[in-house]
Amino acid sequence: LLIQQLAAFYDVGEHNIYRLRGADWNDALDMAEERGESVAFTCAYAGNLLDLAGLLRQLAKGQDTVELLAELQELLVDGPEVYEDISHKTAVLERYARRCIHEVSGQTITVSLVALAENLEGKARWLMEHIRRQEWIDAGEDGGWFNSYYDDHQRPLEGVTGDGVRMMLTGQVFAIMSGTATDEQVRAITQSADRFLYRREAGGYRLNTDFHELKSDMGRMFGFAYGEKENGAVFSHMTVMYANALYRRGFVLEGYKALQTLADAALDFQTSRIYPGIPEYFNADGRGMYHYLTGAASWYMLTVITEAFGVHGEDGNLAVAPKLVREQFDQSGTAAVEFFFAGKAFRVTVVDLMGKEYGTYHIAKAYLSGLTPSTIRSLPVEGGRAVLSREVIGRLPESGNQIVVELM
Repeated sequence: LLIQQLAAFYDVGEHNIYRLRGADWNDALDMAEERGESVAFTCAYAGNLLDLAGLLRQLAKGQDTVELLAELQELLVDGPEVYEDISHKTAVLERYARRCIHEVSGQTITVSLVALAENLEGKARWLMEHIRRQEWIDAGEDGGWFNSYYDDHQRPLEGVTGDGVRMMLTGQVFAIMSGTATDEQVRAITQSADRFLYRREAGGYRLNTDFHELKSDMGRMFGFAYGEKENGAVFSHMTVMYANALYRRGFVLEGYKALQTLADAALDFQTSRIYPGIPEYFNADGRGMYHYLTGAASWYMLTVITEAFGVHGEDGNLAVAPKLVREQFDQSGTAAVEFFFAGKAFRVTVVDLMGKEYGTYHIAKAYLSGLTPSTIRSLPVEGGRAVLSREVIGRLPESGNQIVVELM
């Protein structure tokens, strides 16, 4: 994981952004191999560096150091004077690659876990500030968004031009999800996405606006008719990732809108012409195509469970922090989800008897109950979430475990 993330950090183009190479998430951006750059994936990798740093800090609670391959030391060079110097960065990567040709030495170095975490965090912070400073597009009353790519002629792919607005959803998703976008920028992005990308009749958020250009210096996606496949279709995977990113950042109503519009489109058989499920994309006519896409479906499930219901793991413990909106509760004011955690079957029921909207409620109490009344246990509520410890989970039966979370 360190090699993947650190090597990419030094593989940059003329704008000090990660090189696109043959494509990133969007495999139809396959014609900017020489000089193309991906702001979208630079954001994603910045987020990865922070995630790895967080895991290292958790690991540091039980040990002080870790052994790494000696060659990796080449990629741990530190400081803004390195980060801002493109030629220096490419030289670092070249030096590392030459040391690893055919084989590695087998020698190791001992590194402080905290120092390693600080190194990764420093790189992530520099990337995020660099992107905020260089890639933000201010659209005034229409909001704003990040440029997502540079083409093979080193030109930014997005912006407001005489030919119209050029905006892609991809760069916005990874900027929001990684934490690169500030809260103010997230608000501007959602405003622009609603203005330029959202079409309810097409299934929700399109992947991009119409560029009115073939752009053979960027990728084959621009060869598709607008509204088809990667060129402006509602691409389920990216739409769900957009929703997930918004939920993570606390923009719950906006995230729910993206999720629900996608579900409504899929369930509207007269238009979608598919069995219920998540297709790869909806075409210009709103028809579901390439049914059914496992990546989009799994991200949908992940988002509903871990973000909407707020069921997730924290250092081995089970936490519940609901982000449900009012219409997700039934007539009795309850919403429930079943899942497995640590090999045990659970059912979590969230109760909102007051009929409040997200943002106006909090957890009043939470308790665990099993197959008998004697197993009822009150759960601590900390920081807006109910927590069931790993120690207690280990003593629970394999099935019949129920958690009730009451809101007020």
